[in-house]
Amino acid sequence: MDSEFKFIRCSVESFMNTYLPFVPNDKETQYFVQQLLQDTSTGAGNASHSSDVTTRPVLSVLTGNETTFAFRDYPLQSKRGRQSNSKITVFRGWEKIAQTIGNFEYPGERKRNKFSYVNIPNKRIASSNRGYNNKIDAAFVAACDTDKPLQTTDIAVVVGHKVAASHNRQNALHVVSSNVQIMNEDVRPASYPFNLSTNPKLFIQILIAFLFATEEELGYDSMVKLAPDGNYTFKLPRLPGSDEFRLFRTVEGLSVYHSNIITGQMTRVYKVVEVRENGEAFGDPLVLKDVWLDSSAKTEKEIQDAIFTDIEEFWDCPDEPLELKSFKEAHRKIVGNGSYKQYFLQIVLDYSGQKTKVRVERGTEVRGFFDAEQDLALDAPVTGTKSQESQSQNDQTFVNTHRIVSQPPALPAIPSEQKRQYRILFKEICRPSGRLETLGEVVNVLSQTLIPLQLLFCAGWVHRDISSGNILAFKEDFESQGPWLAKLSDLEYAKKFPLPKGSAPAADPKTGTPYFMPLEVMMSSYLFSAEFINAIIEAPLDPAKNTVKTEQKRIIAERLAQFKQKLQMSTPAKKVTGVVHNFQHDLESIWWILLWNICCRLHPEHSTLSLQDFGKAIFVNEMKPTDSRMRCITEPSIGESIVAEAPESLFPLVSALFLLRHDLYQHYVDRGKRETYDDIGSYSKIHNIFFYIFKLLNKEVTEDSEPQNPDDDEGDSHWSKIPLLVKERIMDSGAEGSAVGEPERKRPRSNEDHVDVREVESEGRTGAKKSRKK
Repeated sequence: MDSEFKFIRCSVESFMNTYLPFVPNDKETQYFVQQLLQDTSTGAGNASHSSDVTTRPVLSVLTGNETTFAFRDYPLQSKRGRQSNSKITVFRGWEKIAQTIGNFEYPGERKRNKFSYVNIPNKRIASSNRGYNNKIDAAFVAACDTDKPLQTTDIAVVVGHKVAASHNRQNALHVVSSNVQIMNEDVRPASYPFNLSTNPKLFIQILIAFLFATEEELGYDSMVKLAPDGNYTFKLPRLPGSDEFRLFRTVEGLSVYHSNIITGQMTRVYKVVEVRENGEAFGDPLVLKDVWLDSSAKTEKEIQDAIFTDIEEFWDCPDEPLELKSFKEAHRKIVGNGSYKQYFLQIVLDYSGQKTKVRVERGTEVRGFFDAEQDLALDAPVTGTKSQESQSQNDQTFVNTHRIVSQPPALPAIPSEQKRQYRILFKEICRPSGRLETLGEVVNVLSQTLIPLQLLFCAGWVHRDISSGNILAFKEDFESQGPWLAKLSDLEYAKKFPLPKGSAPAADPKTGTPYFMPLEVMMSSYLFSAEFINAIIEAPLDPAKNTVKTEQKRIIAERLAQFKQKLQMSTPAKKVTGVVHNFQHDLESIWWILLWNICCRLHPEHSTLSLQDFGKAIFVNEMKPTDSRMRCITEPSIGESIVAEAPESLFPLVSALFLLRHDLYQHYVDRGKRETYDDIGSYSKIHNIFFYIFKLLNKEVTEDSEPQNPDDDEGDSHWSKIPLLVKERIMDSGAEGSAVGEPERKRPRSNEDHVDVREVESEGRTGAKKSRKK
């Protein structure tokens, strides 16, 4: 775990003031101390009804006076380290202390909440997700039967006990791991780790803070209600600032990313239905997306509105760069009648909610907080939140990939900016392209996706997060035989391009999903290789194979001839440090998606071992690209071997894919030679190439979908009909030979991909989408 995180070390007082629900002031704390110093009497009956009722004194919780005091039943420091004293015995007194404090009336307007402190040594937290085996020793919980499995939704605060001082770090590790599990499985809370001190006054203040805090202060969202069946009801204002609300109950999770870090929850997407106050459902199902944004970031609706405005302004403007003229003509009709919006999700409602607490002012970022220690091996199984494999449930299918554990993920910077809660409601329920069932469907949807990408290109926007999970396919009835309509989603990381004057690219932008991230973005440097200029690319074609259509052969031959003419010796340009996500990067992500489907989603009977191994080496959930991934883009000859080793039925598709690869790299090289990264016109040709090649491929899909001649033996062998592995069917597919995993975000993402060169260097502003942390 420590290899993945950094922490802020600060004083207990600073931590309390920043992250506790509230801190009772000295006067309020002294009131509780006075009460805890007093003996009480407990009668056998009601004393007002009988004068001879016997009473027995109950000794006070504290001994001493209001200035110097100690806990009566809490073991002395000298006894804690004895082996004969188990943690069950040592910490038993805490429950009585907390119960007594909770029975007092607060000297102010605060009320006792519903959470009680309970000792539950070595209690396992129940989980419906694989990979969790966390145990805790105590907790602040809502009313529940502690003899039954302890649910994450019952727990407000977790507590870990260790008797020996040498176990402090192990204890912290257990608490952090348990909190991660709770935040992943309960939409409502964000729990707070804290350091306990032997100072009784400090301990009393901490107990007061958790026993008299409001649910909102404990991290529970007042806009979300948990139902007994485990579903949630979200409350969204009808209009910004309105006191009238609409209610939406979750039906199922469509995309639930699980975080491995204490900083909180990641994006969650639910299928929901609108309900009335009495719980009655009405209307069509909708999609609700729950995310945490940087407090200064634009919302997805604001970004979509800005994109639509820029698209329409471009098409209304009588002048345009010559390189964009063909795009303007091609899409003039759909922009003119507004039908271009069908390629984006229709927003029904959105809501910006609470902000996280700010970062502690006086603290130091530290690594090695969970350094390996001898005591970590004593009872390691109680820490069960996996750090090497995300327990994600999302819209992207399992794939034939593996993780390279020898490459630890990059350490995220601790966010200095507050996060804010954001919820957005969409009209259409879609299927991610990563769950389409045939190669033909994937090609058809990717081909359509190039239309909204060209609209963004003309409007001067880059998406920056193209993946199989946010290229969606929509139709009213998923079971119908009708065509899919592609929709481009997840616009919250879209940015204007080029950068404003005076800005420079960030050295380490973190945007996207590693499987589909452009190589330049992963490397944080532009691709320009003198070796490539000397290379003569040979046609990746096997004359013995006759499945390539004549038109496609001609295009490939023409393109290869152009390459040979253009490739010549040249002095490498000065290497530019830092990368700004550009229009070609979005196209490269489309290319990676198609390659991923071919290498990783085919059933073994339609694939080859070499193709599967090729995919395993490339599609790894790491920010740092593997050698195989870099070679896949930069080595001219790699396409020949992949095309030669692919099944014959896939030859037309794979050869076209590596033809696009040659174009991608050649345009990267040409742009690097000329240093025209900000020249919008330099991206028009690669857009046209992608559009044309995918149009040809999609034409094959369309033609093959037409009724076949019964005597045509090749009718069922076309690549467009090849089935793909889908998450729900893997167990029934007989694909035991496939190592499966799934795309995931294993590192934080940043809303910033550039810095202002006029500003003083400051901390990186990267961070995962977070839940509220106080």
